Amino acid sequence: MELSKIHLSSAETELMQNAAIILTKNNVLQKIKTLLEEVQQMQSAFVQQHGLHTMDPFFISPKISRGENYQGLPYIILDYPRMSTGKDLFFIRTMFWWGHYFSSTLHLSGSYKMRFREKIRTSYPILQNHFVGVNDDQWAHHFEETNYVKIGSLNASGFEKRCGEFEHIKIAAKWPLDKWQKASSALVANWKFLIGLCGLIA
Repeated sequence: MELSKIHLSSAETELMQNAAIILTKNNVLQKIKTLLEEVQQMQSAFVQQHGLHTMDPFFISPKISRGENYQGLPYIILDYPRMSTGKDLFFIRTMFWWGHYFSSTLHLSGSYKMRFREKIRTSYPILQNHFVGVNDDQWAHHFEETNYVKIGSLNASGFEKRCGEFEHIKIAAKWPLDKWQKASSALVANWKFLIGLCGLIA
């Protein structure tokens, strides 16, 4: 029987013996989940206060999901709204991605894109600090230049072109993890902004 060819470096050997690292990671993820639960509660309260709960696309309750392997790293996402019927999608996805950032993304396709595209296109002047998706893979979340371009780097016609380039439109913002103390307020504020961007609130 051939012996395993697995090799662990001294750093890897030291790391796997350190239980505190994983325990700390789990503790951080639990706290971030709690943070997103607070965001969810503020979103739900806002929807109720403004009577949006009777309106498409708010029929489905918000959902928090956790994973371990988006490009090899843990993540937690909060989706609300999260309407998905065939090719008709309306998501606002709030995401924590380990080692990277918090992000907030409006994701529209199908009939929802057709319904809100013109409103988004004409909002170009107030979107200068946001990003627009430039990738035909609508489920990619990273902010590399192959996936997102800052809207402020485009002129109005360039932004209009991006809005019509694919079957979907994605408008996103991000915040560094070291600003975690302000993350919940920033995420809720941008969530409200994105709802307003679609004309669902004044």
